[in-house]
Amino acid sequence: MQLRASWSRYTKVSAICLLVAAAMDPGGVMLAGAAPTGGRTGKAPAPAAAPEVASGASAAADVSGATAAVIAPVPGTSQRTVTFAQLGQTNGLRLRGTEGSGDVNFGIRLDQSVASALLRLRYTYSPALIPDLSQLKVYLNEELIATLPFNKQDGGKNLVRDIPLDARMLSGFNRVRLVLIGHYTMECEDPMHSSLWADISPQSEIVTSTQPLTLRNDLSTLPAPFFDRHDNRDQSVPFVFGAPPSLAVVHAAGVVATWAGAIGDYRRTRFPVSVNAFPSKHGIAFVTNDTMLPGLDLPKVDAPTLRMVSNPNDPSLKLLVIQGRDAKDLETAALALVSGRAALSGDATRIAELQQLPPRPAYDAPRWVRTDRPVKLGELVDNPSDLQANGYMPWPIRIQLNLPADLLTWQNTGVPMDLKYRYTPPVKPDDSSMSVSINDQFVRAYRLRSAGASSDKSHMLVELLSDGTMADRKEVRIPAFQVASRNSLSFQFAMEPHKEGMCSQTITNAARSAIDADSTIDFSDLPHYAELPNLSFFAGSGFPFTKYADLAQTAVVMSKTPDKAELETVFSALGQFGRSTGVYADRFEVLDTTQTDRFKDRDLLVVGGKDAADLLTKWGKNLPLVIDQTRRVMQAEPQGYRGDGATGSALAASRIGPQRMDAVSQGPLAALVGFESPVSSSRSVVAINASSDDGLLSVVDAIDTQGNAIHGDLAVVNGDRTASYRLGKTYFVGDVSWWTRIRYHLSSHPILVGLVALLAAFAIALKCFGWLQRRAARRLEK
Repeated sequence: MQLRASWSRYTKVSAICLLVAAAMDPGGVMLAGAAPTGGRTGKAPAPAAAPEVASGASAAADVSGATAAVIAPVPGTSQRTVTFAQLGQTNGLRLRGTEGSGDVNFGIRLDQSVASALLRLRYTYSPALIPDLSQLKVYLNEELIATLPFNKQDGGKNLVRDIPLDARMLSGFNRVRLVLIGHYTMECEDPMHSSLWADISPQSEIVTSTQPLTLRNDLSTLPAPFFDRHDNRDQSVPFVFGAPPSLAVVHAAGVVATWAGAIGDYRRTRFPVSVNAFPSKHGIAFVTNDTMLPGLDLPKVDAPTLRMVSNPNDPSLKLLVIQGRDAKDLETAALALVSGRAALSGDATRIAELQQLPPRPAYDAPRWVRTDRPVKLGELVDNPSDLQANGYMPWPIRIQLNLPADLLTWQNTGVPMDLKYRYTPPVKPDDSSMSVSINDQFVRAYRLRSAGASSDKSHMLVELLSDGTMADRKEVRIPAFQVASRNSLSFQFAMEPHKEGMCSQTITNAARSAIDADSTIDFSDLPHYAELPNLSFFAGSGFPFTKYADLAQTAVVMSKTPDKAELETVFSALGQFGRSTGVYADRFEVLDTTQTDRFKDRDLLVVGGKDAADLLTKWGKNLPLVIDQTRRVMQAEPQGYRGDGATGSALAASRIGPQRMDAVSQGPLAALVGFESPVSSSRSVVAINASSDDGLLSVVDAIDTQGNAIHGDLAVVNGDRTASYRLGKTYFVGDVSWWTRIRYHLSSHPILVGLVALLAAFAIALKCFGWLQRRAARRLEK
């Protein structure tokens, strides 16, 4: 009886094992989420052809074939594919050691519901790994969803695996974590052995099939759905007008454009313009009582008003309506949107009163590092965990430093940094170190001392009894010549693991390191003084316009009746300013090309085709380039070849241009031109000039995609190529002491400095000679 009972239990267990095995693919990947592959429709998807995989990877082919139906098109859904590189992992994931891991984050928009999702993993692993002991674990939001086996014949090959992601596990923010479990020997092994590796390609993809969700009309959801923080793609925010906008209406829309650029942060923002036509996506409409959009049935208002309504052409799309009696009301409503968003709720809000903030001081942009006092590194990160690292060879701790472009680093002794850091101390003296770099250029390295070892009395070494870490402090000076307007400050910890013998100890990933948030960096000794025009300043940070984050000393100059391309170019440029400063701007002026009497004491951004070309031609013959629909006039100063001060590039020395060339051409051409304002000295003009409407937009695109190629006072954009030149005169802006100014300008003329020194020495010698002669004469008289 006991034998039969045992045999019965055995057969039941065997049957269960067979059922479990049948639910697994031949490669050993459990098809997590395979049951709901039809998404929320509940229909069984049709089989689809498997994508190509590496030869010999039969398991990968099986998995791809089994899950390809997950991303089969479903009526009413849209498919999006995003790579790991687009999600921030530009170099992919490098998994090392017995338990190496890496993360990639992705989001789902608030106005979308996921019908199905797929992780298409492209990876390679070490041929030395033992298949029976090694695998790759895949987690979604900390839930294990798949385990990928390692076959001997596939080691070192580029493999592709499709892994379904259960739509029910997805939320607005999601994390995919990959963990390598690797072993290369059945006996004692070194957990840090070089053969323990797996590389995840940056071209790995996350494919989602989504359905639109109809959101309620509620202003409290702003900035969604027009901007969704979980969507890392470039933004496109259509601007809709009920009639061709006046310059005052353009100003109101420009305020919103700077706000959208600021909240978009690293995302590129564009503003397609339409008049009397509803957009095909979420958009922002600017209407008055006299310029209502046809088909938009809204009552007239007696005060600035904000509304959230559904697009009449598609109820799943939203329109944010900025409404007023006239253009002045639109400006008030736009300012209420960008400054008082936290107080908005419901489907409509009437603005009874609004007081504008006082003007902002210079150089106070939230995304710029303060230059009037030491700044704590904790102020420069979003989360304190960004200053911490785990492991013996962790990823570098990186801090972004955005600075005003006009900082004068000439002959500066360096930027002081009071650096405090903590780490798990080595058990004995070794070569563990912490190195400091800026813009991937080495600055300094420091050895990490073992517990209790401190022969150097010039620094502090304290043992923190609470967590067993050590704290150290160093005074670092970053060479000023390595500092640019955009900087990446990085700290790399490298610790040596210790083992007395092959099997005497198991090494865990217990090493911890951190930069203290109280560490400071101080740029206050760098004065503001720069040689202009330098279009690299404009492309990098919008300088000189963004010197005041509210654009208080900026005027946008455009045609009196701008077309759609000109409007989109103006809004995109203003969005770039907001992206640079991190805050909306409301104190700029919008003028047409005939209002030259209001150009005084303003930095001018000139945008347009023929009207702009006529204004530039009227201003004089010394401009680098003027473009009309068919005519191009290019001129250079007689001094010709000179450098523009661009750092770190062989292109810093600009090319030679002709003294004058007047040509007629039918081909498209666009340019970004910088020069000193003919109206006010030491004021700047940057002109976006083109022979066609599409050319205007190509300049804005070049600033985003080819910003490193833009410098000098002229950048010519022709298709996907950008060439920069230095052709005109330069001028200086800023405020430094007279002694620094003299030394700075004389430093570029060494021969003149030598002659002045000789003349000074000769004058001193004559003075001494005369004094000696007079003294000798008095002695002889006695």
